Amino acid sequence: MFNILGMPELKLYTVAELREWLMHNRAAEGLSEQVIAPTRAWAIIHNPYVKDEDPVMAAIFEDGKNVAYTIAFPELIEGKRYWWFSSLWCNPTYQGNGFGLIVIGSLAEVYGVEYCLDKWGAPETVGIFTNFHHKTFYTLRYILGVQINKTTIKGKVVHMFRYIQTGLHRLGKHYSNKSYTIRYIPYIDNITYDFIKLHSGKYYFIHTQDYLNWVLHYSFSVSAPLMDFVKVKMPFFASEKIRTQLYAVQILDGKDIIGFYMMKQNDNGLHILYLYYNELKKEKVFASIRDHVKCMHIHMCELEHRELAEYLSAQIYFPKNKIEKVSLSLPSSMKQPHDGELQYGDGDGFV
Repeated sequence: MFNILGMPELKLYTVAELREWLMHNRAAEGLSEQVIAPTRAWAIIHNPYVKDEDPVMAAIFEDGKNVAYTIAFPELIEGKRYWWFSSLWCNPTYQGNGFGLIVIGSLAEVYGVEYCLDKWGAPETVGIFTNFHHKTFYTLRYILGVQINKTTIKGKVVHMFRYIQTGLHRLGKHYSNKSYTIRYIPYIDNITYDFIKLHSGKYYFIHTQDYLNWVLHYSFSVSAPLMDFVKVKMPFFASEKIRTQLYAVQILDGKDIIGFYMMKQNDNGLHILYLYYNELKKEKVFASIRDHVKCMHIHMCELEHRELAEYLSAQIYFPKNKIEKVSLSLPSSMKQPHDGELQYGDGDGFV
């Protein structure tokens, strides 16, 4: 695409260009906080499998204004780099012009469409990958509780009602001692990763130790208690949350690790990203997650582990529950996912 007489212009940005912008304030043309949040860009340039010359973001501009955007980051799968697409956005005014296909296609052309993946895509994104002859499958996501928009008067009233209602129900719950102990860890060491590998057999994606440590150390979001004072807010995919925290948790029975999971808190919501456990000890592992939900005053819990969802729903009161279908688009060369379960944190679910 060419920028002639106000025509749209496509730009690709590399890891090196993002680093120059973030570290040295030398931004390539068009690159700014209005296009990609620095928190997200910082995470991407520290992905363990990127190279300086890799284009990781594509954007379309018209008259200097960003009108479409996507990013991608790699993961090592069976020794090869595969690229997860994330955050496809198009200004509603410009929808119908094929801009989504152009930004995704421009990066896919560099990597090769057979090495491109997408999870949790909007129907438009699924349609784009269908054009690439990808197969799309669906997994179930369990949403316990409800998210309420607290920026409106009605939302504030509903939130207060739900808060009191949930609190009263949970006061009546008495839990038996499951005799487990917990270790919150700042990184995934070899012993922890050995446990993960040993209990990864049922999962479709086997994540590397470097990749999981990247997810843990380089969040796509940042806590911003004074949200109203944030100077620059992204018009899409904002990184700021009033409160956000990612936890890596070991569950122990005596000296033995019996479970490990990563969970991310966004305000009063909790996402169970990755979960590995000794099948014989899963009751204690599940109980620890239940106790986190209660202790942290979580009002909405999202996960893709059916058995855990059923356990939490039976143990803790949530005013509303629902199940959603989440897409997974794979190149035809990859085996079908019914050979293994998926996790919430697969793809860009950890953001």
